Amino acid sequence: MTAQPTDPGHVGDAGPDVTAFRDDVAALYRRLRSKRADHKLTPTQLQALGHLDREGSMTARELARFEQVTPQSIARTLAILEADDMVTRVPDPADARASVVSLTGHGRRTLAEDRARRSLWLADLLARDCTDAERQLLFEAGRIMRRLAAEPGRPA
Repeated sequence: MTAQPTDPGHVGDAGPDVTAFRDDVAALYRRLRSKRADHKLTPTQLQALGHLDREGSMTARELARFEQVTPQSIARTLAILEADDMVTRVPDPADARASVVSLTGHGRRTLAEDRARRSLWLADLLARDCTDAERQLLFEAGRIMRRLAAEPGRPA
């Protein structure tokens, strides 16, 4: 019996359509990332701010788990964000060894400016290079991609 792509341990040729789709998504993601606002935040720092914005305050350990990085790595990221007044950390009332991280107003505004800049770039690109039907198809594809990206216990 040969392994099928649905087998959990299967590692094989996904096919040219899947490979091309993966490459296309990655290419658009790179272009979108390159349109960040003119601030000094790294993609990792922006992702951390984004998680805090979407999910609300959380412990540094929870944020590290969402970001799939070590607690030491998220601690370095948070130290920079805290020094730049993007986040605050307060002791966790449930665990004195932990801290709860929250966005500051400055962090929220910086994130909103970054998102707005990239959204405007994407809106201009779609208006210039796509038909109405293509835009609608892309919006539907985005909803499907969000569903595919969702993992239990992790926001998409």
